[in-house]
Amino acid sequence: MIIDIKHTISELVYGDAQKAMKDLYMYYFQKLVLFISYYTKDRHEAEDIVSDTFFAVWEQREKLVKVQNFNTYIYAIAKNKVFDHLKYREKSNMHIKYDASEIEYLYISSSDPETDFIRKELRNRLNEAVESLPVQNKIAFKLVRELRLKYKEAAEIMGISLKTLEAHVTSATKRLEKILSEEINS
Repeated sequence: MIIDIKHTISELVYGDAQKAMKDLYMYYFQKLVLFISYYTKDRHEAEDIVSDTFFAVWEQREKLVKVQNFNTYIYAIAKNKVFDHLKYREKSNMHIKYDASEIEYLYISSSDPETDFIRKELRNRLNEAVESLPVQNKIAFKLVRELRLKYKEAAEIMGISLKTLEAHVTSATKRLEKILSEEINS
């Protein structure tokens, strides 16, 4: 689904707000769940935080006309919501398990069972390699390579400079290449 963000924001503020909010929800929901899952390690928890994010957008909809980049805006809200949640969780001493199979990194289909098996193994190895990265490298890599955000947007979301983000992505890519090449050669 592709939407015209500026038009949708305008509709959210001045027009059919419910339809516009539904369009934003449909466009951003899965992306935000994936992004928040990097922090929470739990899809259900991430979905709750995404709901809180959309509620915050709804409550602030009149102010959205002043927002220059809605993509950065909504990810920043999500990031703040997840950090608030993690602080609360830490204070509450709650521990949540992570199921790596919940986040899919490669969406490839085939009708050949052998090819499907090989792709699934590759996906699992890639997931393990990505999860083994240092936290900042992992988040930067996922924002840029998986969610396909622009470097500038990803840097703003992470609260770091563009050069620092580039360094994290480069480091992550080199580490993944090394991990995967070692695995292939062993």
